[in-house]
Amino acid sequence: MMSSIFILYTGGTFGMKKTKKGLVPTQWNEIINYLPAFKNQNYFDSFNQIDFTYEALEPIVDSSDMNPESWNKIAEIIYKNYDYYHGFIIIHGTDTLAYTASALSFMFNNLDKPIVLTGSQLPIFHPRTDGIVNLSNAIYIAGYQSFEIDCIPEVCICFNDDVLRGNRSIKVSTNDFEGFSSPNFENLAYLEQNITLNNNLIYSGYKEKFGLQPKFSDNVVNVTLFPGYNPSALISIVKNQKIEGIVLKTFGAGNLPKNSQWQELIKACEKNKTIIFATTQCPNGRIEIGQYASSETLQSNCVVSGKDITSEAALTKLMWVIGNYPYEERHDILSQNTRGEMT
Repeated sequence: MMSSIFILYTGGTFGMKKTKKGLVPTQWNEIINYLPAFKNQNYFDSFNQIDFTYEALEPIVDSSDMNPESWNKIAEIIYKNYDYYHGFIIIHGTDTLAYTASALSFMFNNLDKPIVLTGSQLPIFHPRTDGIVNLSNAIYIAGYQSFEIDCIPEVCICFNDDVLRGNRSIKVSTNDFEGFSSPNFENLAYLEQNITLNNNLIYSGYKEKFGLQPKFSDNVVNVTLFPGYNPSALISIVKNQKIEGIVLKTFGAGNLPKNSQWQELIKACEKNKTIIFATTQCPNGRIEIGQYASSETLQSNCVVSGKDITSEAALTKLMWVIGNYPYEERHDILSQNTRGEMT
């Protein structure tokens, strides 16, 4: 069957060239000449059955420059074209790819088509680039009909031979071709000689209308505990009502130092309607408030357990919830598994 795929190029290492200042993104019309599957669609027989459309984000950027405005641009492009394509591919820099994948997963309601993010560790112009394989694999997931495989109606990351749920993924290496992993959730698919899907883990799609909730709040902070951390500055920010949410990366299963300053922070958050989204610093495992006496301070109505959520998903979810919902609804939505982001 004929598949139609929309490819959005945003920048990143995939399309970078060397300059005196270092690697910088270049334009799509230069990149496409290095992609045999596009330059000659007879390269793979099945690619004859795919209709490709290309667009570049304006401006193209290093992914370190990605922000909520960029996420909105990407989401609006997909939303505008949603009815006309079977799947979407976003070529993205690796540094913030997991943040964008998480953000998009929350923005789209009732997604029933694949949105696949991919990139590379070496530019497409490099003789050992991993970009060709990564993009080709992404095409198989986005153009599932042409390859007679099941649809993965999720925001996912396709990198090396892994297909990962986007909001379960983290970047684990700056140079290994297997640059991403999903520490608390199995792969949605394995792209080896044979393509294997974990169908029991994949959403089956939604029957309700597809929609977009694009708002994000930047009134949040991401705080990582360390031995001797002094929360006095954080308390001051909360009391001055400068923030509405805190992602608090605790020790282990949700532990804090036992001192009065942390109790003062909790009281300030309760009074000023500031939510604490508590997570663990450990990539594997989950937070368990109440398991240790050291987590007793977090037993408050202003604290939400992030369970086994990734840091990237925790931050983007908190920004999204604050941006779209009143305070009275935020605790319940944060604690829910809304997009498969936590167990």
